[in-house]
Amino acid sequence: MSLHISPPSPPDLVDTLAVWRARFPHFAEMIDAGQSPVKALRYLGLGLWREGDVTGAVAALTTAASLTPEDPALLADLGAVLWLDGRKADALACFIASIERDPSRIQVWLTVASLCNDIGETATAEHAYRAALDLDPASPEAATGLGLICLESRRYDEAVALLRAAMERGAATPAIAACYGQTLYLIGHFAEARAAFERAAEGLPDKAPIIRKYALALCVETALRETPEQAFAAYRRAAGPHAESEERIGRFVFHALCGFGHKEAATRFGEALLRATPEDTIIPFHLDALRGRQPERASRAYIADCFDKFAPHFDRHVVETLDYRLPDTLRPLLAATGRSFPRILDLGCGTGLAATMLASFGAELVGLDLSPKMLEKAHERQIYARLIEQDAEEFLAAAGERFDLIVALDMLIYLGDFSALFEGVASRLAPDGVFAFSFEAGVGADYTLAPSGRFAHDPAYVARRWEKDFVPLAFEATTIRIEANRPVDGRLVLLRRRESL
Repeated sequence: MSLHISPPSPPDLVDTLAVWRARFPHFAEMIDAGQSPVKALRYLGLGLWREGDVTGAVAALTTAASLTPEDPALLADLGAVLWLDGRKADALACFIASIERDPSRIQVWLTVASLCNDIGETATAEHAYRAALDLDPASPEAATGLGLICLESRRYDEAVALLRAAMERGAATPAIAACYGQTLYLIGHFAEARAAFERAAEGLPDKAPIIRKYALALCVETALRETPEQAFAAYRRAAGPHAESEERIGRFVFHALCGFGHKEAATRFGEALLRATPEDTIIPFHLDALRGRQPERASRAYIADCFDKFAPHFDRHVVETLDYRLPDTLRPLLAATGRSFPRILDLGCGTGLAATMLASFGAELVGLDLSPKMLEKAHERQIYARLIEQDAEEFLAAAGERFDLIVALDMLIYLGDFSALFEGVASRLAPDGVFAFSFEAGVGADYTLAPSGRFAHDPAYVARRWEKDFVPLAFEATTIRIEANRPVDGRLVLLRRRESL
């Protein structure tokens, strides 16, 4: 980023100086006494800034900087008034020029970081905060700023360490305590999260969202060591008038306990939830996993009910919270085949997160899912030629149309035994057709049901299932999603149907 400083033109400058001399007698005295014009102009610029005359401050400091462009302090002052004037790119150029001339000024690094955060230059902001910490490892501002960037980019362990350090160094505002509590909650440190949220709630007693977060963390913490009834009682006391329904909070707590591997507490809590709602189809499946039972697949009722509940906020949750990127990961693998696929079947299409990508490879896209509410969301995209509400194995087993590409992204995690699915896909693929799918990678057993309600499969087992009917085209290790804020190891696979079946 280049820096070009142009002072006002001479006629304008004469008139402007006359006005400034009248407004600031000490400035006139400095000029008349033969003091440095740069010093006088800087005094003037800072005075205009204090009075709220940003335009005048910019003019005065620009003139001063044009006379001494190597003065780092003056460049930093000019950057500050340019930022105040809304000229963010010019301000950043001044700050960077100041740092180039004197990289030891921590406040300039912090200002650069703040400005870069403001304009969305997160990588540069992070670099600036780290430079500030190198200059002063005890800087609470640098630790706070860098900690918030790490939180936003899901580097939770680093965020916890930085925000803890910032609070220890004096940045213990309620807002920072709330961010610290959220980070701790996201990595499963529920007791510490509760303490941080409690501190935030005490400082912000009118902020219902923070009070709810405090109450939820307290509920999870209590559920780890006490009965579900005691956990709910603790929640109600903490949340007060801001309490949400026990059914909603109960599911949050149950999923948190499952996700972070607290099997005993999760089982105890899940059983209590099921006693309250015995018709529930979702909790029993998770309880099976917690108790070590291994069904061959998730029930159709479980899948439909689970995703009907998720449908309203599914896209935001999987993309922003779970960091789901499989369609983007699959795109180059499909492109590498050098083929187009006139007819494409999207198994477990959900809301259609992969629809735009898949449609770029074919003329007709058909979506299939068990959840009617997910299909409603997929229909809103107006990309699918048809949407079918049916179980994937049942659809594939029935005689019917063939497809050039069948895709199953993040769908096989609800199946244990792949035999029927792979046979069905082979029967529905056109000659030389391609099957693209993902699975979570497990070790040892052919497949294992996790408390999260998803199956993980041994890659060797998956390879045995495809070897009869398919030839592998690609087998790529990838991150399926973030689970309990840790990356889930998986594989993305492309298979070509054997010519003779």
